Amino acid sequence: MSIYDLIQRTNIILKKYEKYDAPIKTRGNKTDDPFMEEYQEVEAELEKLLEAASDVALEQNRALVAAKNAEIRRAKNVLLTEAVQALEKKVKKGKGLNKHIIADRQQKIKELIEKVYAVPDGMSMAASRRPTRNYQKGKKAEAVYINGEFESNPANQEGYYSHTEATQAFEKEWDEAKKQQDKRLERIEAGVVELGDMARNIGEEVDRQNPIIDDIEQQMDKVTNNLKTNNQKLQGVLKNMRSSRNFCVDIILITVLLAIGAYIYAMFM
Repeated sequence: MSIYDLIQRTNIILKKYEKYDAPIKTRGNKTDDPFMEEYQEVEAELEKLLEAASDVALEQNRALVAAKNAEIRRAKNVLLTEAVQALEKKVKKGKGLNKHIIADRQQKIKELIEKVYAVPDGMSMAASRRPTRNYQKGKKAEAVYINGEFESNPANQEGYYSHTEATQAFEKEWDEAKKQQDKRLERIEAGVVELGDMARNIGEEVDRQNPIIDDIEQQMDKVTNNLKTNNQKLQGVLKNMRSSRNFCVDIILITVLLAIGAYIYAMFM
């Protein structure tokens, strides 16, 4: 809870128990000052808004917080339009008025508007909002809009682009994440460059080895052809050797048969 909330709750408690110190002026009592009657009614509504804002600060349910903040914004808009217009119409009404009293009433209206704007309503920059126009005496009242259904351009409001703790923390976190990402991207880029250099070196080496590979292929073709030729020659030699061997075997067999026949003939003769 912020210091502002503590001050507001303190004021609410003081207002709540003020009746034990002084008599209360009821709405039914008529006076000769219509401005003060209207002003007191608006102040009473403002106190209700402050109490509602204090209750919202203690609420844990987000849905209820959003609904109550919406009601507070609508009530603030009513106070800043209808209530302020009613007060402005009664600034110069009453008995015994002079310039000092009128100026004092105008100052009270300005302070009241500031108090209404200061009521927390769940919107960002609630404490830095200001009316869309300055109060000027003698001019017809105009609507005073706040953020909500009747919001004017928020980019023109004071403090719209100022940093908060959340935005500063987010920006710091984003910067750290960006630095880490940049470092990773630099490492990836260095790896890609290194791979590219390796690929170029391999390509250049392959280009240099192509003539040697072609020469080796030519030599292999020659060796293969020579082997085929030598194989054919060897086959011819083997065929010739086989034919000569068969002839010799035939002669030997014939000689053996003749010798056997001669031996048998000699025995019987």
